[in-house]
Amino acid sequence: MKRYSSASTLLLIMGAGSLLLISALTMWHHQPPLYDEPLFISNMPLFNRYGLSATFLREMDNQAPGPLYELMHYPLQAITHMQPPGLRMVNIVLLWCIILFLAIILKRQYNLGWEQALVPALSMMALPVVWPVAGMALTEIPPMCCAMLSVLLLQRALACEGRSWFLLLFTLLAGVALGLAIWGRSPFLVMVPAAGLLLWQQAQRRQRWIIVCLYVSVGLAMSVPVFLIWHGLMPPKQALVTAEGFKIWHGILAFAYGGLLTLIIAPRWFYFNRRIAWLLVATMLILTLLNITLLHYTDTPMTAVVKRIGSNVFVHIFSSLVPPLLATAALYFGVCSLLRTWEERHQPFTLFMLASGFLLLLSCAKITHLFSSRYVAQATPFLVLGMMGFDKISYGKCVRFAIGAGLGLVSLESYFSFH
Repeated sequence: MKRYSSASTLLLIMGAGSLLLISALTMWHHQPPLYDEPLFISNMPLFNRYGLSATFLREMDNQAPGPLYELMHYPLQAITHMQPPGLRMVNIVLLWCIILFLAIILKRQYNLGWEQALVPALSMMALPVVWPVAGMALTEIPPMCCAMLSVLLLQRALACEGRSWFLLLFTLLAGVALGLAIWGRSPFLVMVPAAGLLLWQQAQRRQRWIIVCLYVSVGLAMSVPVFLIWHGLMPPKQALVTAEGFKIWHGILAFAYGGLLTLIIAPRWFYFNRRIAWLLVATMLILTLLNITLLHYTDTPMTAVVKRIGSNVFVHIFSSLVPPLLATAALYFGVCSLLRTWEERHQPFTLFMLASGFLLLLSCAKITHLFSSRYVAQATPFLVLGMMGFDKISYGKCVRFAIGAGLGLVSLESYFSFH
């Protein structure tokens, strides 16, 4: 058996330590519900009264996500009392489950040992956007967990081709998990078209068609009735979230964030040489010129923070230069992703993961009222799975892990420090 390097051991320690740290911090945070937490808690009395019914689905207020949040918390009310820290610990338990599911999927897909599978699975803790959604009682972690359970069960179904009963059982369960993920947040609908890529170069296999069609049918059978009751993808009282149609800038921001996260977990995903560096500089200069002369776009993350701490001149420079920088990063990440995805074209399961992740990032363009890194966090498990192999175990990876986890810790603590 190949001995693990000291860098691998250090990554395992850092990953496990980060997971234990966020668990301990969440237990320690006794602050009353804050940020969006009160909005979701306020719908629990309605759920307790009407259950999962058409009345509840129509009347739920101040909550764009579907009923999975209430379903998760309903049987735990006697333990959590819908108050911190118990309320927030639900997401921590689900985060542990997500990492376990990732490790099992990676172990089976790449025939790895447990240690080799846990290193990339624990890289979730190196992604700053994961910390706030996991350490608070928000709505992203439950559907992420259901989505990973769905992928795990679907992977098991694909491995059962030739054994009809097991194939049908695992496919049905995978479809139910998919339906629950969509109940949690409607953007997980993108897994439906992405699943079609499992047929790529496999169209002659009859059982593969059965798996994909049954998987998609069960997921849609669970989610479409909810959307029919809503007359859309959101509860009626939250239709304003997508009222303006599309906001392309939010999609660009999501891809820029996706690129930054990829630098942490899979830097080899990017093509880079001197020529590409000059192309990036030229693209940045062109976009900056366009923004200063024609577009005048100043909507960027952290603008409000910069206004508080910087002069008017600095704010003007920041708001003029950062949008072109982010657009360049998004374009670079998008082009590299297209090329790398084509390289992976002989791996249908990997294509399914990559398509799901990229479509989740793209779905941010449909959320028009605001942009949040929380929406980007939903794609992270798929990026971890799809980009496996585009990094190497090294002390450089340990440094990137420390930086990413440190930023995540600061991001999480900022919510509790500023409220």
